[in-house]
Amino acid sequence: MVEALGPGFAATPVLYIWGGGADSVLHVVVSIATGAAVSVLWIVSVFCWNVGLAPYRLWHAAQARIAQLAAGRRIDRQAIARELELCIKEGQSLMDSATPSKRQLSRWYERVLRVVSRAGDGDRVMLQSLGPAPGTRGGALEPLILGNRIEKLRLILSRQYSGRERESNGADAAPATGNPGLVPPRVGAL
Repeated sequence: MVEALGPGFAATPVLYIWGGGADSVLHVVVSIATGAAVSVLWIVSVFCWNVGLAPYRLWHAAQARIAQLAAGRRIDRQAIARELELCIKEGQSLMDSATPSKRQLSRWYERVLRVVSRAGDGDRVMLQSLGPAPGTRGGALEPLILGNRIEKLRLILSRQYSGRERESNGADAAPATGNPGLVPPRVGAL
């Protein structure tokens, strides 16, 4: 209210004093009417300014949102590959330990799913559709389930390396498939 009516309230005493400060009722009414007109003119001009700038502001906000979404969807294949390698190392150490607990296996698998979902939705679905998750069965099946997941992680990791190779060759490069040089070394060799 102060921003909208302030110019009118400021203009009224200025016009009254500028008019000589006459005590006539007509002079007071003219000063108040002029102050009200200044307030209305100010409100209309600010409204027109905002309406005129609205398309630009909407366009600018949309561009900023698109840039934010594009930045969020960028895939950092190197970071994903490092995380996958770490998950494989942890899984291998769990497999090498005599009896990993269900809790350790469950935590490892949750982390694996987070990393794999960053690599791609199809990879996560593939990993989840392999059967029971590590840490759910217990007993002699756990090393088999864990080994199966580790092998699938190696497959996903090799795809990350081949994707990185495609990115470094450019967008027009043919997909690198069947090239053993792109397959990362086994975890035990690291």
